[in-house]
Amino acid sequence: MLKAPAYIFYPMLIVWSALYDVVGGAIFKLLAVYENWQATNRYHIKLWKKYPQRSYQKYISGMWASQIRDKPVELAEYTKLQLEKRHPAEPFPIIRLVVNTVFMLFITPFMVLMGMVKGPLYVYRKVMARRSLELGLHHAATAGQH
Repeated sequence: MLKAPAYIFYPMLIVWSALYDVVGGAIFKLLAVYENWQATNRYHIKLWKKYPQRSYQKYISGMWASQIRDKPVELAEYTKLQLEKRHPAEPFPIIRLVVNTVFMLFITPFMVLMGMVKGPLYVYRKVMARRSLELGLHHAATAGQH
């Protein structure tokens, strides 16, 4: 196909890009969104399991900051102790997982559309570069024979 005349090569390249690479680009972007969703969720679960004390301190500090906003400074430490008594452990990070899932579901159509556009462009550029390289080498080799 690379050595075909231009009137055959360019229509074949456009049809190939339109049929194959639109679908391929969409599928690869869909897989990229899935992998990102899986990695982010795995990261949150791993932090919750592996580093419970650090995660717990962040959890308590977040609640503590919102509760001491309007209170006098003297009550700050007491408020933190009360929070630690009421919440002895951080709950499973279900809200983070749900928010991540909703976000990924929201961006999926946009990523698929981007793949449908970028897939054919990528292949078109790649094939054109390969053709110009091959034709350039062919012309350079035949130029010395004249």
